[in-house]
Amino acid sequence: MRLKVLCLALISQLVFSDISFIDRVAVIVDEGIILESEVNKALDIAITNLKENNAQIPPKEFLFERVLEAMIIDEILLQKGEQFGVRISDQELNEILSDIAKRDGLSIKEFKEKLEKEGESFKSYRQSIKNEFIKRRVQSGLVRPKIVISEKEIQNYIDSSEGENLISTEYKIDQILIKVPSGSDEKLSDDYKNKALEITKKIKDGLSFEDAINKYSDLKDADDFGGLYWKKKSEIPSLFEKKIRNMNKGEVSSPIRSGAGFHIIKLSDLRGDTIQIEKQSLVQHILIETSEIRSPKQAEDLINNLFERAKEEDFAILARVFSDDPGSKMDGGKLDWAPKGVYDVNFEKVMDEVEINEISKPFESAFGWHILKVLERREKNITEDIVRDKAYEVLFNRKFQEQLQNTLEEIRAEAFVDIKISTI
Repeated sequence: MRLKVLCLALISQLVFSDISFIDRVAVIVDEGIILESEVNKALDIAITNLKENNAQIPPKEFLFERVLEAMIIDEILLQKGEQFGVRISDQELNEILSDIAKRDGLSIKEFKEKLEKEGESFKSYRQSIKNEFIKRRVQSGLVRPKIVISEKEIQNYIDSSEGENLISTEYKIDQILIKVPSGSDEKLSDDYKNKALEITKKIKDGLSFEDAINKYSDLKDADDFGGLYWKKKSEIPSLFEKKIRNMNKGEVSSPIRSGAGFHIIKLSDLRGDTIQIEKQSLVQHILIETSEIRSPKQAEDLINNLFERAKEEDFAILARVFSDDPGSKMDGGKLDWAPKGVYDVNFEKVMDEVEINEISKPFESAFGWHILKVLERREKNITEDIVRDKAYEVLFNRKFQEQLQNTLEEIRAEAFVDIKISTI
């Protein structure tokens, strides 16, 4: 019996020794290795992908070098991921795999069965996805700090033909022109400026822009009353284009001086894929929290008392004295302009219901008891912000790819790499 066991042990050793010899080390990369079987598999996958895409298969030596270099870079990135402590949790990995399965209209279970029918191990696939996201995070960590995009670059891209085609916003601009006769002296020019300022004030006080055009504009008999309808930025005079960057839909500008005279423009409308108008509110509030020294009943009594006092006393002073919101109390309880979705659900519900300058009745949120006052509401044109974000994204992705190549070459040059095989 002992002889049989000994023979089995010797056979086992010979078998494993033979496997080790066949699956030899192909490349040593710093602290890791790439096996010949892994290179063979990667080559097979590369050839299969080329055939499926009806692409020409390059010479074997060229394909071997490309595949091997890619595997070396991958190994370096994974080792750096280990050094940097990059982790993909099981929960995050499950969510990623679930999203991949959903794109095929499958559940995770169905996706797993599909892979196994195709002869691929779900465990191996799961590990490959995990490795891929580790590599992406390492690349991001290495490359992001090297990318700098200036405001001027963003604006230049937005103003370029490429940027305009990508970010196709069109503007509808109405205008009033108060002509200044050529050769006018400074005093006469100031008289026309004062006239334009007076018209602007009348519009602010309630005169409709259309009536102001008919009454005052020297372009009232021109096509579209001199307006610029559905023009891209490149088609708008630079004097107007610079002004509308910071204007909201429906807003009227202060007088703009040109060689022709004084222009008053109204940004009447916008259209395009990136157009977004956001409803915002400017709010003042007092927050009373419960604590170890203030019971829920005491907090409720205090906010009720402050509600009654706010009817007669200065809301801002009460906020400075009593509010438990450290971010707003020193500013009289005033919060920043904010769109929907920023505040607590109950806070937003009350904020939407009260009239401007009306003090709300006490209400409770997740943070404590409040009273609030809406100081102002507006529709903010955030198109410019979205356009700039989109331009930044295009420029970032472009620079990322350029810098990524340089970074990969750098880490490849710094790594110890010993290639032990030639073309397979």
